[in-house]
Amino acid sequence: MALQISDALRSGIDTLLSEDGLLITGVFLLFNLGNTVASSTFTEALFDDVIDMGGPGGLGGSAGAGAPGFSMADFTGPFSLDVAVPVAIAMVLLLLVIGQLIKFWGIRLFAEPQEIMDENTSERAVMAVVLGGGVAVLTFAASMSSTALNVSGRPLLGGLAGLVSGLLSLIVGLAFVYLLQSIALYDGGYVDTLKHSVARFMDAPAQIIVLLFVLFLLGLIPAIPTMASVVSMVLPGAFDLPSQSILQVTSMVLNAPVKAFSLAVITDAYLQVRADQDDDEF
Repeated sequence: MALQISDALRSGIDTLLSEDGLLITGVFLLFNLGNTVASSTFTEALFDDVIDMGGPGGLGGSAGAGAPGFSMADFTGPFSLDVAVPVAIAMVLLLLVIGQLIKFWGIRLFAEPQEIMDENTSERAVMAVVLGGGVAVLTFAASMSSTALNVSGRPLLGGLAGLVSGLLSLIVGLAFVYLLQSIALYDGGYVDTLKHSVARFMDAPAQIIVLLFVLFLLGLIPAIPTMASVVSMVLPGAFDLPSQSILQVTSMVLNAPVKAFSLAVITDAYLQVRADQDDDEF
């Protein structure tokens, strides 16, 4: 069998508890803080921009109307900055690039030296930004189109856009599940790396889908404080919950080891299917 799920999970745990794993977890924690600021700033800036153009003001009426209800600041919490939309977009793109580079660095850190087929780190890092970042930008833009349409009072189009973006994200996420691993550990050009990534997925599609589902369930743990934050906002005083800022920070802290573990697991899965494919060639 090309991919042993139990071996990948066991390797992920060992890696997470190693010195390299703890280092990556710490870096992901800092990244989560910056990413939360960038995404919250972008969401609030986009919402305010739509309101200024005459869009609906949500449950509480139009912005500045003083009517009861929720503002976007209630959802984004204390982490958003008061900046213009172009600046917010630049922040999101910058954090996207940083995120790709962190994952690239983590993959090469988790792999053994003999498993890295191209030693030119700078060229492969650029590829990680161009290819990995490009795929991330496309899926992010598709998801934000749904948000913008919903905020602007077009729920039907927003729902359709959300369905399309969800399917697109699922297809792309599966087909290119090993994309960053291929970039970091393979030695092909841009097109060859894309083909290699898809080919490694096709080596054991059922096993990697099961593995991704396990990681998805694990990823629900950091989402619990976020959901509790929404509950505390919608039903204030109904439950004895910490403040929204504490819940958001808790979610960020829990998300860091989950990200590091997932990166280690998928990297081990990639190395398994690549090694199996190499054995078949000989």
